[in-house]
Amino acid sequence: MLKLTTQRIIFDLWQQYKLRCPQAKLIEEKLFSKGMNDLPLDHFAVIDLPSEHSGISQLSQLFLTLGFSIRGRDYLADKQNDFMWLAEKNCETHSANQALPQVVVADFRLEEMPIEISSIIKKYVSQTKPLPLTEIKNAAFALEKGDKKAGDVLHQLVTTYLNGRDWALPSVHEFYTVREFNELLAWVLIFGRRPNHFTFSIHLLNEFTHLGHFHEFLEQEVGVALNEEGGIIKGNAQLGIAQSSTQGLLQTLMLSDGTIQIPKDFIEFVWRFPTHPLSQPPRWGEFFPHFIAQQANRVIESLYEK
Repeated sequence: MLKLTTQRIIFDLWQQYKLRCPQAKLIEEKLFSKGMNDLPLDHFAVIDLPSEHSGISQLSQLFLTLGFSIRGRDYLADKQNDFMWLAEKNCETHSANQALPQVVVADFRLEEMPIEISSIIKKYVSQTKPLPLTEIKNAAFALEKGDKKAGDVLHQLVTTYLNGRDWALPSVHEFYTVREFNELLAWVLIFGRRPNHFTFSIHLLNEFTHLGHFHEFLEQEVGVALNEEGGIIKGNAQLGIAQSSTQGLLQTLMLSDGTIQIPKDFIEFVWRFPTHPLSQPPRWGEFFPHFIAQQANRVIESLYEK
């Protein structure tokens, strides 16, 4: 019962995400029109500001409670950004199409930033509300014991927490001050802990033979701009994973004392290469399961203004 509720949480986060990200909705509709009605999600990512009550430690506890396990972590030094990825427990033997998408959670090392930057972040993150972890754990426990109403409680608690910023918007000057130092940090300051991207598992779509083949489809059928940082395709078979992503679309946003322009969300595409002979249907554990920091560093720059 816990997995069904976790599936519903991720599904609803994905539906909310598509309302914010027209690129994702358009690509999904084009794939549907070609008969690809089962579009597996590889992963999604949530970045938070760090504090006693927020950040990677809280996000990881949240997803551990939802039935995930920690699979790895790394660091993007030029962004002062720690990230961790979690996968569904015991998913190695699951059908690759049926396993829950992985989740990447992240925050920042304020101690490695100038005092001017860390002071701005601390000013706003002090307003954040603690993760209701006890309530979440109690609801998950009750759900596992057969209390169906606990699933609705768990769903509400999690989707509310992952709904974005629970601190005030900064001033225009504060935003640009932070952005000049760390553009990813400035994005999180504005949008908070909502999913910043979802990812399609292109390697699980039989209609495509490699990621470049999928890009031909995008060019012919969709016409979205792709992130060219580090090359359009980041990675290869030798590394185990190839990735690409759309370029985030600019939106105008009103802050406390003026307007800014900032990219919104983006959609990522992943091709995971087999590490074992594939079963029919393929199992999750037969593909490269991890992430590579150098590639992740370039993909997340889809949120950078070009």
